Amino acid sequence: MMSVRILCYNIHGGYDMHGKRDLARIHDFMERHDVDIGVFQEIETRPSRGGTMQDIDTIAGTDRPHRLLGLAMKEGEGWYGNLIVSRHPIIRGLYHDLETKPSWEPRNAVDALIDTPDGPLRVIGTHLSLAPWERWSEVRNLVRLIDKVEEKETHPMLFMGDINEWRSAALSKLLRHMDETMTPIPCGRTFPAFCPFLRLDRVWGKNLLSKAIATAIVSAETKRMSDHLPILIEVF
Repeated sequence: MMSVRILCYNIHGGYDMHGKRDLARIHDFMERHDVDIGVFQEIETRPSRGGTMQDIDTIAGTDRPHRLLGLAMKEGEGWYGNLIVSRHPIIRGLYHDLETKPSWEPRNAVDALIDTPDGPLRVIGTHLSLAPWERWSEVRNLVRLIDKVEEKETHPMLFMGDINEWRSAALSKLLRHMDETMTPIPCGRTFPAFCPFLRLDRVWGKNLLSKAIATAIVSAETKRMSDHLPILIEVF
């Protein structure tokens, strides 16, 4: 059995804590950690925000050619939102709209069934709203959409992203709902990156046939690369 390494990362539009934009360092980070699948939030390719469509190629590199885009906001050919990149083929990709009413920053989830060496693995990434009532609505919609797909296909699944929930499960019905639906995979505090004390980024699993561990990567480098720490998940 081979291990699969997944990176979950809110990259802050590619800007570091000093306001410098350097997407090549994210690709280099994936290379050093031998990441098979990257699950990103706050991808920014809009020209008015300093992005270009080539940014996706810079992040993924030539060895992760399989991609699933989750466009939340568009500007010409540029966009902002979620992204999955993979070394392994994406068997099918879905875009889940999580909105129940119009929002200034629409929320979505990208849902990829990936053909890993150990069989299909369903990987879902999202970025939920800051407002608690919006997050609750979004996560209920997401669980419903996940379950609807699962009625037709049951595969090992990992769900991850910037959940924007800083409260504990004891105080958060959102987390309790998620923990009842899937198995939480602890990963540590991720925000703010320079001195993390909030667990904004989280990982859950379901139907997993292998062990999965998740770790927030804390280093001098990751404390500068974004306002969130990256999470490295290994399934083995």
